[in-house]
Order: sequence, then C-alpha cells, then structure tokens
Amino acid sequence: MKPHHATSTETRSDPVARRAPAKRTTANTAAILKALTQEATAVGLDGIAASSIARRAGLTTGAIYSRFENNDEMLIALWEVNIRERFSQHIAETIEYIIGQDEGGISPELISRIERPPAVLGLGAEFLVVAQRNEVVGEVVVPQFSKWLRDAGLNKNATPIECAGAALGASIAIGSILRSFITSSNPNMGLVLRGLRNAYKGARPTTSSLSVISLPQIAANTGNEVRDALINATSEVMSRTGFTNATISRIARKSGITSGSIYNVYVDKEELMNDAVSNLLKSTQTQNLTAKQDASSEHHPNFGLTESFQFGLLTERRTWLRFRQECTIATRHHRTTHREMRKVVTDLDKRMIAAFPEINPDIINLLSAGEQAIGYGYSTLFAFSDQLSRCDFNAIMLQIAKQNKLG
Repeated sequence: MKPHHATSTETRSDPVARRAPAKRTTANTAAILKALTQEATAVGLDGIAASSIARRAGLTTGAIYSRFENNDEMLIALWEVNIRERFSQHIAETIEYIIGQDEGGISPELISRIERPPAVLGLGAEFLVVAQRNEVVGEVVVPQFSKWLRDAGLNKNATPIECAGAALGASIAIGSILRSFITSSNPNMGLVLRGLRNAYKGARPTTSSLSVISLPQIAANTGNEVRDALINATSEVMSRTGFTNATISRIARKSGITSGSIYNVYVDKEELMNDAVSNLLKSTQTQNLTAKQDASSEHHPNFGLTESFQFGLLTERRTWLRFRQECTIATRHHRTTHREMRKVVTDLDKRMIAAFPEINPDIINLLSAGEQAIGYGYSTLFAFSDQLSRCDFNAIMLQIAKQNKLG
C-alpha cells in the first residue's frame, strides 16, 4: 500500500495533536482564578501569595505553579480573564456619557457603579497604579489602557475640548473608585457626573491664555529636620515601590538616617507612612484651597477649578502624585492608613465650607467630592496618555463654576 499524501484540498490546522483540557483541569483553573480574585481583593495585588490562593481554591501550591510561573503571571491572568473587560466597559461608558451625542439620561447602573464601585472595578483601578511600577504588569496594562483612552477620544485628532471631556470622563470613572477606598462610597457622585456632561455640552473654546503657575515642591515642613527627611524619603521610595515594598531599610538609605534612628521617632513603618500621608496631603490641600480663595477674591470666573489641572501637569509634582496613589490603594488593607486618609478628606470638606460661608454647603460638598475623585483619577492618566497638556479644561471648568454660581 502506498503511503497517503495530503492533497491540496486537505487541511491540517495543527501539526501536533492536542487533547482537549480535562474537565478537572478546567475546573481547577477556574477555581484558581476565583481564589486569586478573592485573595487580591482581600490583601491587594502586591500581597497575593500562592499558598493563600491554594488554600482558598482547595488545591496545592504545585497546582498553582504548574499553571503560573510566578505572582506577576498570576496578576496578568487575573487582569486578562476577570478584570479587563468589565473595567474597560466602565471607563468607556463613563466617557461616552459625558462626550457622546446621545441625549438620553444617565443609566442607573452607571450611577450605581460610580457611587458604590464593585470590587472588580477596585481591582481594575489598583492595576493602573501597580502597572506604573511593575514592569511585567505594565507590559500588558499600559498599552491596553492607553489604547482605550485614544479610542475613547483622548487623541491628537480630537479638539482640546473633546480631549478634556474624554480625560474628565476617564478621571471620574477611575477616581470615584479610588476615592471609595477612603470613603467607602460616593454619595451624589451621579450629580457630579451630570454636571460634567452639562458643562461639556456648554463649553466653548478658551480664548485667553492661563497664567503660568509656579508652586513649591510638595515637601514636609514639620519643624523637625529628622522627621522631615524621613517623610520626604518615604514619599519618594513609596512612589516607586508601593506600600508593601517600601521597607524601612530603603527609606533609611534614601534619607541618610539609620534604621535604628527611625525607630526612635516612629514605632513602625505604618506610623511613618501615616505621618507622611497627613503632612503631605494637608500641604497640597492648602495649595488647592488657596488657589480657590485667590480666584474668588479676584473674581476669576473659573473659581480656581482649572488650577488643579495645571498643578497636575507640573513635573515636579509627579513623585507626590504617585505617592498619593499608593497611599490611596494602601487604605484598602491598612486600617490606620485608611483612618488617616479619611481624616484628611473630612478635614478638607470642613475647610472648604469654612473658607466659603457664602456658598451653600451642599454645593461645597459636591464640589469637594467631585474634585477629589477627578483629581485621583486625573493623576493616574499621566502614565497612559501624552495628550493631557492639550486639554482645554478651563472651558469646561468655566461652565462648572457658572452652573453652581461660583464666579
């Protein structure tokens, strides 16, 4: 019998015969991904451990490592399978609501996600922060999220107002999630979202140029040189490594102060972190509040709202902004840090109301909450878009001030 040769009409899609995954293998993989989601939600992306995931899944660590080479590969699987689609849909829907042509109202589902973000969106926002310092995660997340922003309207072909609308949509989508880590929920954030849409629809290109802003670098000023050095070193180290990997040894080397001397000032790393949170956040809050008071006294029609976006563009503030991001995601898993961040946010609301007694406190509370959410989200975008300097935020902020009678 002659050997059979494949004819031109025969196709062979795969030269290697492959067996379909066994049902048990498929079930085990699903169990691992479910346990991985639970673990990441409970301890954060930096804190996942194969042993804990195995216990949650009812499997051995060998079963984990037979599928994933290391923790970074587990994070990639978590992003790709359980996070990416829902997170991208949320970002796209929020941006579309602000800049889209559909005149329909905001969906109750979008309001619910903005005001009480589910855990899966929390992980999505945390991925954006981690991707900026984790090379493996960044290789996947950075190009994907950057493309989402371009596709949603934050691109070189859009007008400056269109860019600003897309950036604001992405900012409030991400920032409302990050803010909820601190406040648990975002009451009435749906009203802020509606206000942004109305302001975008009424915005007209800004014709006058904004004054150049120069600000001192955010730095500790406690009156104690050792304490200041430690706080500033903590900010820089944590902005590069995250909370978990910002060890006392690294902070000591950066500050030029011995580890033993650090423990003469602080009981532990968390107390040092909390001191840094309190001092540096209050410093930047004072700058933002002062900008509004100056704008109000000088009758600027944007009420100083545009200055926050200008502040964010200053390169000397990037370390501080990254530090704030890391502090925000740390609040999910560190009780004392959460308490400190919550205290700072509450204090800002009180200072805003005291600074502008002539304005309805309900308006101030909405304004403060909206600025916080947008600020947290906006500072996240720098790693994913080079279009932010083109955005005409002032055109939209003028409308926000006008809508709320702030000018």
